[in-house]
Parts: sequence; C-alpha cells; structure tokens
Amino acid sequence: MDELLRLVLDESRQVSQLDQPPDYERVERLVETRQALTEAVERKGKLTQQEKLLIREILQYDPVIMRHMQRLKDEAMQGLNRLNTSKKQKAAYNPPGFQDSIMFNKQK
Repeated sequence: MDELLRLVLDESRQVSQLDQPPDYERVERLVETRQALTEAVERKGKLTQQEKLLIREILQYDPVIMRHMQRLKDEAMQGLNRLNTSKKQKAAYNPPGFQDSIMFNKQK
C-alpha cells in the first residue's frame, strides 16, 4: 500500500510540474494507478495517519492534473471537429448514390 501511495504521489508530482499537458498514455497510466490505489484503500478500510497524509498530498496536485486533462480533452475535441468538417465538405462534393449510376433511355 505504501509503495502504491508513493508511486501515485511521485507520478502526480511529475505530471503537475509539466508546462504542457503530458501525452495521453502517461495520463492513462496515472489514472490506472490511481484506480488501483482507490481499490486498495477500499479493501484495506482503515488508513494510518501516514497514509492519510500521503493521500492529502496527492490530492493537492488534482487541480493541475485536471487542467492538463481538460487541455487534452479540448485538443481531442478540436481534432474531431476538424474531421467532421472535412467529412461534410467531402460529402458535399461527392453526393452519395449518383456516382456509379447509369441511365438508359428506351424509346420506341
């Protein structure tokens, strides 16, 4: 438990000290490690005073980490918007259903 607490604390410190948001994989690892810590705390039940202090220290980095995560979310949203706009523009120039059709005129 102490090792997991220190691992989360170290990673939280490192991520919060970055000027730019970390890459998605690093944030994902941090979230997974924090989830493992949460599950360990739930299994253990009662925490020692030292463990409570470490958790409080981890929580102080949350606002910075949340800002980084929000930036990553905003970047992903902008990328999706660009893709959707591109698809709409492409669809406007290539209407579906008429490219491969052939019309026969049978007159008697």
